[in-house]
Amino acid sequence: MRRRTLAAAGAFMAVAVSSAALAQAVVVRSTGPTAVNYPKGKRLPANASVVLKAGDVVTVLDKAGTRVLKGAGSFVMDSAVNRDRGAAALLARSLSNPASVRAGAVRGAASGDPDVVLPVSIWIADTVQDGNVCVPRGSDLYLWRSKAEARSFTWLTESEGGEMVRMQWPPKTAGIAWPKTMLAPQEGRTYRIYDETTPDKAAEFRIVTLEPEAVPADAAALGTLLLDNGCKAQFEWLAEVLAEAPAE
Repeated sequence: MRRRTLAAAGAFMAVAVSSAALAQAVVVRSTGPTAVNYPKGKRLPANASVVLKAGDVVTVLDKAGTRVLKGAGSFVMDSAVNRDRGAAALLARSLSNPASVRAGAVRGAASGDPDVVLPVSIWIADTVQDGNVCVPRGSDLYLWRSKAEARSFTWLTESEGGEMVRMQWPPKTAGIAWPKTMLAPQEGRTYRIYDETTPDKAAEFRIVTLEPEAVPADAAALGTLLLDNGCKAQFEWLAEVLAEAPAE
């Protein structure tokens, strides 16, 4: 029975990895006359053609990072990626030091707000967004706020009730470690967090644990993995941070 269980688990992992690898690119956003043909999250297989009309702008996440396609024209999603893939690999690494979250943050020019800070890793939970939060098994989990200038305090608890933990955010600090000694994060559990000045604006997120060996450094495959697990905020972060990475 144990052998059959292990074989089934292995087959599941193989399917998950292969399905992620099939995507040559993933659509991040699209505007224009034919935007309806390329919704966010659409997978584009290898050698797929993206046909755009005048006024169309489609941003895709490929193996190295983001790529902006502008119409009119036809664009082939091939494997000829000449940009550096190091940024995607860096974002996929497991976090083990909250200082790295603070020191390496970059300003959010891509989001249009110079006061918004973008994370240097995707394995974090946004304190203002609902949804799933993916984290590799064995990696520490961090909490994130995009506007980090002022000191603030937040409360964290399980959505179903129980222990409540009050956390302090020092000025100019975007990320802090999850208080695991007081409230250990559990796979599949849903948590509630809110700023103590606005308790009516709480965010809820469910933790999804990923096996480390299933986490790719390929940006398109990583984006697909996040979408497949419902971790939409992290997919957005991945695309935004890679869009700000300097071109080679």
